[in-house]
Amino acid sequence: MYDKEITPQDIEKILKLYANSRELVGANPLNGRLQEFTHELLQTLFDTVFLMVFNWHEWLNRNEVFKDLNKDIHEEIKSADLETLRKLMTSYVRGDRFNEGLLERIVADGKLHCILQRLRELRDQLEADM
Repeated sequence: MYDKEITPQDIEKILKLYANSRELVGANPLNGRLQEFTHELLQTLFDTVFLMVFNWHEWLNRNEVFKDLNKDIHEEIKSADLETLRKLMTSYVRGDRFNEGLLERIVADGKLHCILQRLRELRDQLEADM
């Protein structure tokens, strides 16, 4: 299912976006910094191959909780595993192609920051297990 297994180095590259994602929670969607950040986010996701090849429409239909963009999913993200985070981010990136501005929205509403927080926790767990 994965194109590439994510390495600790890949996770570190993604987590470099953590501080900026926090600063942009609540940002106006027309904010130039928000647009620059989402471009950097996309580039990082592609460079690390964090995104997956899978049927994201089907996955969203099976995981209804993530489908409604207006729903607060912070609790679900807090218990998500790495595969779920990858699939969720892939769904957001693919969805942005059909609904321009979706990525800016998940940054501004704090979903991305929560995803990165969870990714940081998973990285810490992996390091503790080594």
